[in-house]
Amino acid sequence: MSDSLATRSGAVAALPTETPAPRLLPGVLLTELDSGASEQMYLLRLPNGRNFQIAGPLYHLATLLDGQRTPATIAAELGARLGRTVTAEDVVTIIERKLVPLGILATDDEPAPLPPPPAPTMDSPLGVLARLPVVPPRLLEPVAEALKCLYVPAVALPLLAAIAVAHLYSYQQLAPLLATLSPTNFPLLAVLVAMICVQLVLPWHELGHAAAARYFGARHGPMSIGFLGPMFVAMVEVTDVWHLSRRQRLVVDLGGVYFQSMSVIVLAVVAALTGSTLPLWVVLAMDIGMLMNLNPLFKLDGYWAVSDATGITNLHQRVGQQLGTLTAGVLLKLGRLLHIARLAEHPMLQMIAAQENQLRAYGASARVALVLFTTLFVLSLLYFLLVLFVLLPALLLSYPLLVAAAWESLRGLLAGEGDRTVQLLTLAQCAFATLLVVGLVSMAVHLVRAWRGRNTGAAGMGGWTGGMGGLHGPGWRGPGW
Repeated sequence: MSDSLATRSGAVAALPTETPAPRLLPGVLLTELDSGASEQMYLLRLPNGRNFQIAGPLYHLATLLDGQRTPATIAAELGARLGRTVTAEDVVTIIERKLVPLGILATDDEPAPLPPPPAPTMDSPLGVLARLPVVPPRLLEPVAEALKCLYVPAVALPLLAAIAVAHLYSYQQLAPLLATLSPTNFPLLAVLVAMICVQLVLPWHELGHAAAARYFGARHGPMSIGFLGPMFVAMVEVTDVWHLSRRQRLVVDLGGVYFQSMSVIVLAVVAALTGSTLPLWVVLAMDIGMLMNLNPLFKLDGYWAVSDATGITNLHQRVGQQLGTLTAGVLLKLGRLLHIARLAEHPMLQMIAAQENQLRAYGASARVALVLFTTLFVLSLLYFLLVLFVLLPALLLSYPLLVAAAWESLRGLLAGEGDRTVQLLTLAQCAFATLLVVGLVSMAVHLVRAWRGRNTGAAGMGGWTGGMGGLHGPGWRGPGW
């Protein structure tokens, strides 16, 4: 969480019950959040761009903070809304524990503005690292505004039909080529061109997210680039979409794939008119990239799509909660079965097992989706660990030989000696291995840091689910591309 401005200014350091409670800073927004929870959840948006999901009691308390009501008055009104007794001391405790740390309260006539958002960092070991803004919003907005018409149903439905027809034609033409594909007739040049084409369509993909946000009346931020392990990715910030409905957020999530799929129409037309197979290989590369982009395990488009489709925010955090409660419950039952009092009554295990109540706040369909997502996540994590601890050591041991072979290939290529195809493949292999090693090591380091932070971080606060991020649309761009 951000530092508390109110605490630094002394506004609510020791809040008495007989004086007016602090008020919310200008720019703090409270609104309903469309989520998969069985009870209505609410959105708390800070002026610096951070968003939090809060439960009903905290929402109603925050709406009563106007700088004039005393904690006793707030307690009476809050109790009437909730239908239960609330004391002034309860109000003071909630304010100090849950709202003061956010730095959104003030009692001065001229409160200090919130600091600018911190530099983007990877909020998860499975998130995007080293975001670098490349296109500011002022340049992106006019283009996105002009393109939002592509989401009008009268335009979008025919486009989706054309995308489906283009795919059908492309794969009908590709099928014979794929059936006879072998190392001797591998289209190296076509693959290299396809890689370049996928990179060239990155801005168009991100415009899909920005245009969708504009279509539904939400703002967007800059277009950025970054890295996800060994993969180069691009993204556009659309934090503002949290106030939209889940269906609208889902359209924003898939807007990049929708726009990128339009390029398949152009490629299919070029292939039909010229008889060239090169556009068909580009279609294949595009589809592989889009499928990887829809992988929900990493914070790419697929992750946000699953989150918004199910209404479950912070999927990675929920996976940790589910695994934690399951493990803690098994250990507690084992302790009772074996009559091991120290294990059956362990306070930490009991606290972790109690988090199951937070997961029950979601509907049955959302919980089933979470179970499936967790299963897929665990299987993928096991695969990653297998790669990390089995294949990575072998790759590191052979890496010096690979670098030496790449150096000799580069010298031969510059001198015009040897087989150019073999030399190019060797250089590509070395480049891919380098990115793979760097990406795996980077992800391993961040996984360790995340685990250490999990063990040393502060405990969660009641009805909070934590910051919800807000970067939609980091598209997969292919390892080493």
